[in-house]
Amino acid sequence: MKTILFCCMSLIMGASMQAQVQTSTNKYEALDPNTAGKIFRNPISGREKPTGSPYMQKMFASAKVQNITQNTFMRYNVFSDEFEFITPKNDTLILDKIEDFGTITFNGINKKYRLLAYMNGKNKLTYGYLIEVYQKNHFTLFQKENIDFYEGKKAKTSLERDMPSRFTKTDDTYFLKIKDATISEFPDGKKELVKLFPNKKVEIETWLKDNKVSFDNTADMVKIIDFLNLTVIF
Repeated sequence: MKTILFCCMSLIMGASMQAQVQTSTNKYEALDPNTAGKIFRNPISGREKPTGSPYMQKMFASAKVQNITQNTFMRYNVFSDEFEFITPKNDTLILDKIEDFGTITFNGINKKYRLLAYMNGKNKLTYGYLIEVYQKNHFTLFQKENIDFYEGKKAKTSLERDMPSRFTKTDDTYFLKIKDATISEFPDGKKELVKLFPNKKVEIETWLKDNKVSFDNTADMVKIIDFLNLTVIF
């Protein structure tokens, strides 16, 4: 009798654990306003419409969001560093910045954004979206799109003219992740690269002398990462 009771309990516990796993795996069928986002409010509503745009791509596009079964129509607000999505009721919401939705890949262009902690140019830890450009072994190259906003100015004299508010695209910033270290800006030259790997100073200087690469060029950054993979041993 005890054996039968034990078997029954084991079957019940096993079924319960399986149900929990399935629930965890399918945590979100689709992005839901109650669990995934907040109301979208235009931060410049009520003011004169600025020139330019806070988006690199204004149109919503099909994207795969981590842990979401269905594809969702998304767009990235570069200026506010937020993703917006469209609900089945055609409302626009802002995606919550949480790890559950930490990877967003646009299907058509295979552009992958990842929600990560990184050190910005002011040496301040930031939590935001970076584009994964290239990954090989212990090295990953990321790109940060940048758009700035400038307030408009009213003319003070008849010799001046009004300056409208405007969004302006600025240079992208590139970041490097080395193994488990904090993500930081990609080195801007030989001196900064040697600082990262002082024990490989001779190899780095020799390779850079033989290979004319630019630390501002994405393709050359990939070449540098390939070189580091062959040279640096962890």
